[in-house]
Amino acid sequence: MKISILGVAVVYTRALKMNVFILISFIATIIYLANKYFLSYWSRRNVYQVEPAFLVGNIGKLLTVKAHMADIFSDIYFKHKNKKFLGAYLSYKPLLVVNDPVLYQDVMIRDFTIFHDRPTPGELAETHPLVGNLVNLRGQKWKNIRTKLSPTFTSGKLKAMFPIMRDCCIVLQDYMETNIKNENTVFDLKDLLARMTINIISSVGFGVENDCINEPDNDFRKMGLKLFEPSLRNGLVNAMVFFTPDLITKFKINPFPTDVTEFMFSVVNQTVEYREKNNYHRNDFMQLLIELKNKGYVTADKNDEHEIEWKMENKDTKFTMDELTAQAFVFFGAGFETSSSTMSFCMFELARNKDIQQKVQEEIDRVMKAAGPNGLTYDLISEMKYLDCCIDETLRKYPIIPVIMRLSTKDYKFTGSDVVIEKNTPVFIPIIGMQRDPEIYENPMQFKPERFLNSSTGNPNISAGIVYTPFGDGPRNCIGGRLGKLQTKLGLAMILQKFNFELSDKSLEYGELTFHPNSFVLSPMQSLMYKVSARN
Repeated sequence: MKISILGVAVVYTRALKMNVFILISFIATIIYLANKYFLSYWSRRNVYQVEPAFLVGNIGKLLTVKAHMADIFSDIYFKHKNKKFLGAYLSYKPLLVVNDPVLYQDVMIRDFTIFHDRPTPGELAETHPLVGNLVNLRGQKWKNIRTKLSPTFTSGKLKAMFPIMRDCCIVLQDYMETNIKNENTVFDLKDLLARMTINIISSVGFGVENDCINEPDNDFRKMGLKLFEPSLRNGLVNAMVFFTPDLITKFKINPFPTDVTEFMFSVVNQTVEYREKNNYHRNDFMQLLIELKNKGYVTADKNDEHEIEWKMENKDTKFTMDELTAQAFVFFGAGFETSSSTMSFCMFELARNKDIQQKVQEEIDRVMKAAGPNGLTYDLISEMKYLDCCIDETLRKYPIIPVIMRLSTKDYKFTGSDVVIEKNTPVFIPIIGMQRDPEIYENPMQFKPERFLNSSTGNPNISAGIVYTPFGDGPRNCIGGRLGKLQTKLGLAMILQKFNFELSDKSLEYGELTFHPNSFVLSPMQSLMYKVSARN
């Protein structure tokens, strides 16, 4: 009897193992077939596709934070640039990569009515208000906010903000002069420029006077670092926001640290309450946002023909405090990392190209001779054309947003193609690849500001097959691009006026810079140190 029971147990165990094996085999087969099906989406539509990897598609190194998206999509561009467009995958989600400058124009300009949205989780604004900013919003909501904000970045508004920005740069000048006199001549310039940028943004954007140069533990700087500092958390969240936004939306994940969110609402509420209670006005971005909250429109510059149009379009809708805070937040975020990184990349190139640095300084000297007792003015800085070229060349070689992302809001077919792009398909344009393509720019890795001297607009002719788009293009270009470039230009002019820069011995060893995989915008992996001396 014992033997028979034991035999039954053995048979049962074997049968159970067999059933488990069959079940596992069945599940594995289903997963394999599903994987093969989903990752053959483009092949089934007769579109050439980059060979995807199991589960992660073509962004495995991004999801594991081993490579910056600039490297991933630049690699795709150069390996397949004979294809005008090709398929790739964000995990299992299909996306289209556009490599052709003409198709780029179709997406960004000619057919903007179809590609006006970004594949970002704008729907989260209801639960996480800071997400409801101009970068993330879609459709009519985006258009309404964009229309309201457009007059905040006119020449007149920037000119009014200029003295505030200049004063922040003078603080950096004084700090460096003091350190050089004390024989502290080696600087981490990226850190200093980031601190100066925080001063500008907190002052122009929030009306808060900070001194992050001399007090680096300032709360604004802490929040900026927490938001943008390359870290595993930021790398993973950035990847999810832009590559798996559906998961962010489904699980209502707040893409921003909680303390950053609380800090932003606290600062904005206090500033608005103080100004309204005391009838205090200041020439800054916050004042313009308060106008949008109270009147529904911004008082346009006197010479602006569209003032009546803006009033008529916007008089019935006013900003809520959530909307106001969200736009202040994106002003903080977009202005902080982008401008400081651009200045850092530009100074890296000027430090290793001393002839170009000298030429820029000679131009600055000529312009500054015309400056009165108040120093550099908005009108005078516009005369620094070669410095403009240096910034343009920096943004060509190091586009801060290296990949432009759009979303098809309808089924779409490119001219001359039978391929239909389905509604809600993300479209990625590897700008960094195009702007470093030797067939578009001769010797693309050479820093050559003269490329832009012969262009009246500073932008080469896209219709001739040349792409230069540091601030995006079309109606959804970067609304603060002019302010960002002005801030960059002013910061560079002020330090180059006073000091000479060369790379430290260790920094000279780097050659071409690599990009930090945990940062959304382009940020150098290397820590760059500069030897700085006062100019005679």
